[in-house]
Amino acid sequence: MEEILTQEEIDELIRAATGQNAGQISEEEDSTEEEGVRRYDFRQPHRLSKDQGRALQRIHEGFAREFSSIVSTRLRTRVELTVNSIDQLSFGEFIRSIPNPSVINVYSLEPLDGSVIVQLSTDMAFLLYDRFCGGPGLAMKRSRELTAIEMAVMRSQFIDSIGPSLSNAWSEVTDVAFELISTESNPQFLQIMSERETIILISLDIGLNGVTDLVNICISYTALEPVLRQLTEHRLMERKRSPEPGALQSVKNRIVKAQVPVEVELGSTVLTVSDLLELEVGDVVPLDRRISDPLPIWIGDQRKLLGEPGQISGQTAVRVTGNVREEGGNRVAK
Repeated sequence: MEEILTQEEIDELIRAATGQNAGQISEEEDSTEEEGVRRYDFRQPHRLSKDQGRALQRIHEGFAREFSSIVSTRLRTRVELTVNSIDQLSFGEFIRSIPNPSVINVYSLEPLDGSVIVQLSTDMAFLLYDRFCGGPGLAMKRSRELTAIEMAVMRSQFIDSIGPSLSNAWSEVTDVAFELISTESNPQFLQIMSERETIILISLDIGLNGVTDLVNICISYTALEPVLRQLTEHRLMERKRSPEPGALQSVKNRIVKAQVPVEVELGSTVLTVSDLLELEVGDVVPLDRRISDPLPIWIGDQRKLLGEPGQISGQTAVRVTGNVREEGGNRVAK
């Protein structure tokens, strides 16, 4: 007759088996860590090669340089934009990582199929908006969506320039046009691809007035697949960026037509506050320069030339008499 186990004996066997398996698993994990073996997720294989990753970084470094220059010019202050990381994850993971609300811009990728998302936090958006409107650009914690007016300013001064800058950066690999389709604030409304679809996430650090945040660029792997073969460091290095016919002349024409401020400094002096308060119409203020001394001529913020004042055709003028050069840190006329 077969022996029937009691419940206590069954529980004891289960505990013993569980403890043994746990020990085996622990030993396997320890040996894996010692050997330096990384886990591999078969549900989401890493499809991007190292060369392709480096090429993507190089492309978006070019985008960062061009776009930060555009925004810095409009804000009249330095805006830093650098590539932080390039990762591969699922679209669902990306959506769940985005704060709500956010500034989420969806672009088409013509002639390729698929979409591109460029996401910015509302904190950085409000800081940029304040600066675009003439404010100091202070960090403001506002957990709300941008109003229609705020969004209109952001689109004209910031968002509308993202697409052309991305197109220019990608032009060294292939001709694609990033066209703005829509702007959302709630990431849950983004139903442009399956949550399981693999995406490439390029995260860039944006810095303004001591505040640093992220600009995330999400590109569908399916959209990139047709051009991934071109994304290698070798292919990018082989492409010689020879200027198109007439390109150099076009740049030259733009430069020669650029307007440069030119100022002539008559002289300067130092007054006490009491003298300044007592100034009246008709008072004469002596300057630190004699009539026979040459006058410095400023081009932009640089003192470049020397000249003497006069008149021509009834207008005040200055005749250039020399250059200004630096010797040992001091500018000396020659």
